[in-house]
Amino acid sequence: MSTISLKKLSITVVVASLVSNVVFANSDINKVLPKAKQPAMSFSQLIASYDADKNNALSAKELSANKVLSKNFKKVDTNGDQQISEQEFNIYLENMKKSLS
Repeated sequence: MSTISLKKLSITVVVASLVSNVVFANSDINKVLPKAKQPAMSFSQLIASYDADKNNALSAKELSANKVLSKNFKKVDTNGDQQISEQEFNIYLENMKKSLS
């Protein structure tokens, strides 16, 4: 039975480590990280995308295409006026961040 020198074994391990780093360096980060860690849209982005009546607030009807906010609309609309303001949205985001910590 032939023996492998410690030097050759060490070099093989180092080379294998370097190759694996290069191979996995190009993997898509969005596939690796959980979806909850992806950044949320800002309120101004939501307004630009969904505010049909241009009143700088978002109604349930306007958010019907956004599954997450539609599902949580009542939680976000803390004053119950059937509109989500920037302040309510920011409070919602802060609460979500705290719950993930």
